[in-house]
Amino acid sequence: MKPLASRVRRAAAPKGVAAAAFGLLALLGAVAASTTDGTRLAVRGRVTDEGGEGVPGQTVRLLKSRTFLKLGGLRSLDQSVEETRAVTDSLGFFEFEFPVDASFPYYYLRFYDPKTFDAVKYRLPDDREITKRVRRGRPVQASATFRHQPDWPEIKTLIDSYSPASQVGQVLRSLGLPSSRTPEGPGRELWSYQRAGVAYLIEGRRVIETRSLPGGARSAADERSGDEPSPAVRVDEP
Repeated sequence: MKPLASRVRRAAAPKGVAAAAFGLLALLGAVAASTTDGTRLAVRGRVTDEGGEGVPGQTVRLLKSRTFLKLGGLRSLDQSVEETRAVTDSLGFFEFEFPVDASFPYYYLRFYDPKTFDAVKYRLPDDREITKRVRRGRPVQASATFRHQPDWPEIKTLIDSYSPASQVGQVLRSLGLPSSRTPEGPGRELWSYQRAGVAYLIEGRRVIETRSLPGGARSAADERSGDEPSPAVRVDEP
């Protein structure tokens, strides 16, 4: 027969595990309860172009971020989460409210969505950090000015010369200037877009052939749109 002390320790072990588990659940519940403090803040602002005119239909995103230690504390990880978003109105104004999340100490605004941002016309705008005002519990007023791409005047001139409704005009408006233009017979040019991995055979105002380039689209890290490669453009009949 085993000693009495051994039997007592073995009998007491499950109670100790249960107590520890209960304590862990209580701690997790407390953390979850403190995720938000009930405060809601308003964010207002306007997106304009270089001439001071409002830019309509632009996405404004609120992101929150934090750094936390991975299990074991050997290395830290950064996490960014989109809290909410809004779209500018016909005059470029936007407004939204959000709940303050105490588990995320940093907040910033991003004035674009990579899927819809007009990278042909505008440079990618910088993020705007609003952490201090959020911590103070004050409404946030933040605006952004979109700067034109350096080659936009040339692109605009070409679009007007080919007609915005033409197939060539659509390609220019979606992808900008080609990486190269190579003659291919009388009245024909091959316009290559290396970053999109596609080339268009142009005749007059029409696209008469679309070709895939070796290697496909380039990595998003190398592109001025910032987040993802530019897709090939499907052109419609004028």
